[in-house]
Amino acid sequence: MPLYRCTCPEGDLNDQQRAAIAQAITAIHCDVTQAPPTFVHVQFHDRKPQAAGTRFTLHGGVRAGRSGETNELLISRCVGAVAAIAGVAPGEITMRTSATPASWILEGGRVMPEPGEEAAWIAAHA
Repeated sequence: MPLYRCTCPEGDLNDQQRAAIAQAITAIHCDVTQAPPTFVHVQFHDRKPQAAGTRFTLHGGVRAGRSGETNELLISRCVGAVAAIAGVAPGEITMRTSATPASWILEGGRVMPEPGEEAAWIAAHA
C-alpha cells in the first residue's frame, strides 16, 4: 500500500515504458507523501482497445488522512508523468484516488502506520 493501477489498451506500453511509469509513480508518491518507496506498488492491466473514450485509467489506492491538496498533487503529477512517458495527451488519461484507513491495510503482514508515522513503524519492524 499504496497501490496504483494503470489500465490501458493492449500494446500501448512496452516494458521500458511500464518500468518508467512505475518508477515515476513511486517517486511522485514518495515526494508528495514522504512515504518510503517500499510501500508503493504499481500494477498494469491491459484491456481491449476501444473506439472512443479515455485511453488510460489510473487509480491510486492510498491511506486515508491525506489532504485534498495532496490528492490533487498526486493526480496532476501522475497524469503528467504517464502522459509524457506514454506519449499521449493528458486529456487521454483519467485518474482517481481512493482512501482506506491504515488500520485496514497490511504491508508485510503488519498493519500499516498512519500517514506521517512511517519512520517509527519502520524502526519498530526492522
